[in-house]
Amino acid sequence: MRFTLIVFLTLNLTAFSQNKKIDEINRYITSIDSNSDLKINEYDWSKVTGTHIDKGAILKIWKKNNEIVKIKEEFGASYGRCIRLIYLKNSKPIKAIETEENFEFKNNEIDYTSLKLQFKIQVFVTGFNKVIDEYEFDVIKEGKRKLTEYYCDLNEVFAIRNEISNL
Repeated sequence: MRFTLIVFLTLNLTAFSQNKKIDEINRYITSIDSNSDLKINEYDWSKVTGTHIDKGAILKIWKKNNEIVKIKEEFGASYGRCIRLIYLKNSKPIKAIETEENFEFKNNEIDYTSLKLQFKIQVFVTGFNKVIDEYEFDVIKEGKRKLTEYYCDLNEVFAIRNEISNL
């Protein structure tokens, strides 16, 4: 009985601390999104990465005092668009949000004026494991991917950081 109580309390404390960490991350993100003093630069994603995208792609970078605090990648496709937002604190990733929106089908035709959210994933960086040199994540998924592939390794969601260090 005593062991069960200890396990129960430990799990509750762990869940509470994870929720507290996620709340802290979301408060920081709100402060970034509401900061009108950030410098924003926009780039052609294809020119930065050397990769061609079906309907084009843009890359936006928000900086505070020359430090990147937010990155937005928006990819156009014949079926819709994908958007990836990456938030950083002290040059380290803290959260990524990726959405897949698809054009709706009306009267057996694609309606290019109407996008529907198909999939959304939120990746929270909740820690760093120094033993294996990898970030630890909490993930919230909504919907189901239709046309994009899931990551084999969640670290890949932050990969663009390596290609934009000189921007």
